[in-house]
Amino acid sequence: MIEEMSKIQIVGPRGLLDECIKVLHALAVVHIETTPVYLRFEEAFLSRHPLEKERLQEKETLEKAAERLRNLLVLMKPPQRYRRTVIASEDIYRVLEEIPPVEERVRRLLSEKDALTEEMKSIKRYERLLSGFAPVISRLGGLKNFEIIGLTLEKTKQDITSLLDEEMAKITGGTYEMHVREIDEETLGIVLTYPKKFDAKVRRFVSGEAISEIRLPREYEELTIFEALKKMSLRKEELPRLIEKKEEELEEISRKWYGTVAGLLNAVNDALEEIGVLTYCAQSKFAFVIEGWVPTRMLDTLKKKFHGIFADRVLIREIEIKEEEIDLIPVCIKNPRFLKPFEIFLKALPTPRYGSVDPTPYIALFFPGFFGLIVGDVGYGTVLFLAGLAIKYRFRHSDIIRDMATVLSVCGVSSIIFGFLFGELFGDLGERLHIMRPVIFDRINALKTFLVLAIGIGIGHVLLGMVIAVVNHVTRGRVREAAVKFSYLVLVLSFLMIMGVSFEFFPRTLLAPGIVVLVISFLFFVIMEGVIGPIEFVKALGNMLSYVRIMAIGTASVVMALVANRIGGLAENLFLGIIIASLIHTLNVLLSILSPTIQSMRLQYVEFMSKFYEGGGRRFEPFRKR
Repeated sequence: MIEEMSKIQIVGPRGLLDECIKVLHALAVVHIETTPVYLRFEEAFLSRHPLEKERLQEKETLEKAAERLRNLLVLMKPPQRYRRTVIASEDIYRVLEEIPPVEERVRRLLSEKDALTEEMKSIKRYERLLSGFAPVISRLGGLKNFEIIGLTLEKTKQDITSLLDEEMAKITGGTYEMHVREIDEETLGIVLTYPKKFDAKVRRFVSGEAISEIRLPREYEELTIFEALKKMSLRKEELPRLIEKKEEELEEISRKWYGTVAGLLNAVNDALEEIGVLTYCAQSKFAFVIEGWVPTRMLDTLKKKFHGIFADRVLIREIEIKEEEIDLIPVCIKNPRFLKPFEIFLKALPTPRYGSVDPTPYIALFFPGFFGLIVGDVGYGTVLFLAGLAIKYRFRHSDIIRDMATVLSVCGVSSIIFGFLFGELFGDLGERLHIMRPVIFDRINALKTFLVLAIGIGIGHVLLGMVIAVVNHVTRGRVREAAVKFSYLVLVLSFLMIMGVSFEFFPRTLLAPGIVVLVISFLFFVIMEGVIGPIEFVKALGNMLSYVRIMAIGTASVVMALVANRIGGLAENLFLGIIIASLIHTLNVLLSILSPTIQSMRLQYVEFMSKFYEGGGRRFEPFRKR
């Protein structure tokens, strides 16, 4: 539900402003606004609170510290489990002094690790080239009378290889070897072997073309190709151990310091916020003023806390909310714990307006209900329920994933309940084993009944949305909007009554009154809404028919489960049949997560909530510590 909010003003002597800010930060119940500055004649009664020179310097110091801490957290690999250390504001600078040696060690280890990794890449690159040309050197009798140079060439310029081949033949009289190897997706490697007496001419030619000479790393320059390969091979075996050792040292630092650095960053950011919020305050010569919003239920508690800390030196008073401020009131949504996971559906929507309706309780009822109607299988529901519990445990530190997993488990329970009512356990497996029978109807053999049920649910769901809209406008004193929504509701109800008479659900005596009410409500609705009125009326009827998708998707799920069992039953081998059926059931379970979720969300957002949901509100963001 959307909580009632109160606008407050906090007034006290200027000397207590810092302490007051710290108390508000710790209590975390006040959404602080910029305090307006009032003028009396030409003299400022209140002025914006300026940041003193010391505070500006402190802010600059803390901002630099926060940037360094963020960078350090990026460099450190977060441990699988860690707890942020809670650091008091008075300990920030003491702990900050301990960080530079840690930062230096992390950067040094990362630099050493990067150097080793780069060396490993370099060795693999050269080793690949040299290994390809070792046989050539052997055939030529070693390197004693021959020169070897390595070249690299972009693949886009590989036509140069033919030119290189022709020129080398001219220079050496054909006494050369040229080998081309692909180094990577963009580069070719070329190795030339030729008598030493032609070295000067070859290098002059090569230096004038769009190719680059490959030079071995310094430690391999004086070695023969075979000695270089041997040394590279030994070094390649050693490098993974050295890299692993550096990683272990980095992990050890992270285990010891990651929680401290993360906690320190939170403390620094909190301190920056306390400095920043000073610019929201106003002051006179002797006093400060802070304005903000607080949930009405918390106002008395806030006053008691302040009285216990400041006695009567700092006063909190509730001030009148002006008409033009109503749409600016921040929205605080507060639901019981069992409903909170379903607030995740509001994250895809703009924040509701203050005074409008929080749809969370309705979503918590109807979303699992529709999901269960579509899936309606004890076996599938059990799988979904257990999957939700497993995901919730695995990602227990992520609020969003944990809420999604909770919703999945609730939907699994709903599927189990409807599975008992429909008599389905992995399709007709329960019936084959003689352990389950339909309680209300068999979805495959009662498609008409299922269709009528889906449309009936749609009619009730859409009408409920209209009723919610009418009640909300009445409670907010919006007479015109309430009248429009009420005429809309009456128009749809009268049309449904006429349709009911036509299909002999209602007595024919209701036909004439129904037509009269239909015409009157239609005229009133068109007068109030204009040409959009008939469009909205047709849209509402279309919304009700959209619930047929519950029957359609649900029936498709049942059919796929039956197909799995029948195909599995056709296999001559029992074990093979179980595997085939299990694979198809697994696919159906995955589809049972995707399709019912999408369709149920659509029915909530488009068909139901569009009748009453008002977005465009401001989220309540209390001044709180991290």
